[in-house]
Amino acid sequence: MEMELLAARPHKRIYRRGNELVKLFEAQVPAADVLEEALNQELAMEAGLPVPKLFEVTKIDDLWAVISEFIPGGTLQQHMERQPERQQEFLDLFVRLQMRVHAAGAPRMQRKTDRLHRNISASGLSATTRYELHVNLDNMPGHQKVCHGDFVPSNIILKEGTSEEAYILDWAHVTQGNASADAAITYLSLLKLEDKQTAEEYLALYCERSDTARQYIEKWIPIIAGSHLAYCKPEDRAFYAAFCESRG
Repeated sequence: MEMELLAARPHKRIYRRGNELVKLFEAQVPAADVLEEALNQELAMEAGLPVPKLFEVTKIDDLWAVISEFIPGGTLQQHMERQPERQQEFLDLFVRLQMRVHAAGAPRMQRKTDRLHRNISASGLSATTRYELHVNLDNMPGHQKVCHGDFVPSNIILKEGTSEEAYILDWAHVTQGNASADAAITYLSLLKLEDKQTAEEYLALYCERSDTARQYIEKWIPIIAGSHLAYCKPEDRAFYAAFCESRG
């Protein structure tokens, strides 16, 4: 069966093959990373989250592939762009989904603080800035909530013919940790897309629905930005570095 290319992303391509979604990784992606992503997706499903079914991990033309259920429909990002008059409705759904993720438990997932410490160490920031970020991270409360790690509207699929049946994609960055750190990631991601209005509306709604002080999430922003510097695209370094400048 022929595969239809849906998207090309750094180090992977995403195809449709009948009722399957095939995520094909480039040769330089370690097998351990592919297997970890598949495991995280399965753990998220076991936690009761709306995730496409995982069918198998295999090799296609000697490249690792993760094969999952194909969900027909458009991303939440596409719906927001096509129907701007429904912005608040879509943001409400988005925040409810994220809070559902945060309410789940998956104790076998990697700890977010461990990953953040590793990334900060590899960020390329000055020793003074790295030290302050490490200390600030150690002083933040440790939780065991599921954190998606890349919770953005383009990773939400609304099933064709519905406005509420949503599935969450891309579990490569999932960890267990503090939900406010995950909210800080989403906020920074929306800002990076130069959508300040949506970013601010999202953060206000998340704080309201989760009863979280904005100041608390803001404490996470330099930590998250410093972590992102370890693996972001070169053209994004200035964006993330700007949030760390006040740290030394």
